[in-house]
Amino acid sequence: MKGYRQSGRRYKETGSALLIAIFALLLISVVGIALLISTGSDSALAGNYRTSTAAYYAAVAGLEEARGRLLWKNQDFLNKSNTYPTLFAGQGTPSFSVYDVLYIVNPDTASGEVVNPTDTSSPYYDREYGSEFNWQLSGANVHTPSVSSDSPMAGLPGPAYKWVRINAVTAGALNLDVSSSGTPPPYNSTTPLYYDGTGLNLNSSGSQALEITAFAYLPDKTTKYLQYVVAPTSLNLNFPSALTLAGNGVTYAGPNSTSFYVNGNDLTSGRSCSTPPVSPLSAIGYTNSADGSSLVAAASAYHPGNYTGYAPPPPASPTPSVGQVSLPTTLQTPSQLDGPSGLVSTITQNADVVIQGPATGVNMPTAMSATNPMTVVVSGNLDLTSWHSTGYGLLLVTGNLNYDPDASWEGIVLVIGQGTITGSKMGNGRFDGAIMVAQTHDSSGNLLPDPNLGAASVSFTSNMGGAGIYYNSCTILQALAPSSYRVLSFREIAQ
Repeated sequence: MKGYRQSGRRYKETGSALLIAIFALLLISVVGIALLISTGSDSALAGNYRTSTAAYYAAVAGLEEARGRLLWKNQDFLNKSNTYPTLFAGQGTPSFSVYDVLYIVNPDTASGEVVNPTDTSSPYYDREYGSEFNWQLSGANVHTPSVSSDSPMAGLPGPAYKWVRINAVTAGALNLDVSSSGTPPPYNSTTPLYYDGTGLNLNSSGSQALEITAFAYLPDKTTKYLQYVVAPTSLNLNFPSALTLAGNGVTYAGPNSTSFYVNGNDLTSGRSCSTPPVSPLSAIGYTNSADGSSLVAAASAYHPGNYTGYAPPPPASPTPSVGQVSLPTTLQTPSQLDGPSGLVSTITQNADVVIQGPATGVNMPTAMSATNPMTVVVSGNLDLTSWHSTGYGLLLVTGNLNYDPDASWEGIVLVIGQGTITGSKMGNGRFDGAIMVAQTHDSSGNLLPDPNLGAASVSFTSNMGGAGIYYNSCTILQALAPSSYRVLSFREIAQ
């Protein structure tokens, strides 16, 4: 009996190891399948992330290409051949209406691909535009031809974005209460927005803001919309006269030369820009009414008829054209002009060349030209004696500017600091644009206390030559061409 019971137990335990092995194999299989699924999911997620990232950076490349090509100095400036004269005032200054649209397209030319963002049947149709504005793309003024991308180089394909759209931006498009009125949307969709250095506004204060939207489309049909709002970083300067003497107790002495003129009449023919001429301005403008009579007498000493422009109202004589002018409220005090965050500091920070004075014509950059105007800052005195050349752009001198009348300048000349200009030689050069002189520092170099500017002066000897100073709004615009486009906002648009 005892042996029988033992034999029965062994019989009942037969096959248990097999079951355990099967369960172990099942468990291992489940774990393996789970690992395979997890690996596949991770690979899919990594692939999706990789393509999404590729589309993202392709769209960023489109945004940056458009932002760079808005600059007039860029060799691939969008309006280089003046193809779109209504979209840009002067050199690179945007003047888009709310309906204006310009595209940069980037097709695969090797395959004969056509990219037409206005074609509703195309996978590259711009579906975003109609969601921002109260009208569809068919109601916009789409400028043709579209600009071709310049991204491919040496036969290599460029970024895989398909188009970039450039247009004016509105409060409605951004869903933004720019006036801080507290009213709910919808907001204004018919007035372009402007940027004044601190914020967006509807009153044309500052530079026009633009919207740049890029659309990327990868071969696997991954898409991405990205958008900038940008504004040009340019000086918002207006000159009220050909020669402006800002301050108190300012003085002027002109040469006894029949060929020397100070002319406040803007050039009307042969203009180098598409903007219309401005109304006549004073030949010499001053800001303190107490200086008027002495300046009129100084301009009348020799050839008063050579000071032309805006004619003062009777009973004043129409010549010489000397009148009181106003400067923007941001340019009326020493600190606003020459303080830590003033005009001089802003220009210096964005200058192409900064020269430590005392300097001469030898120190002036040779790369300046009509197609490459530069911003040149001379910290101290500048003596142009024997500089028989022409400068282009904006010249800022913080000390004394000694002018050689055989030199010329096309653009803007600012003498802010010591605020003095002298000249004594003969020559045939001239200034085309505008000159402003202001004294912000005393003889020891200390900043004058607000609110009063000092006694700026322009003193030319009686035997000095030269053709004089001619107001020219085109060369002023050229000198004020944007140095960059600041990104005000960036967003990825949900699809």
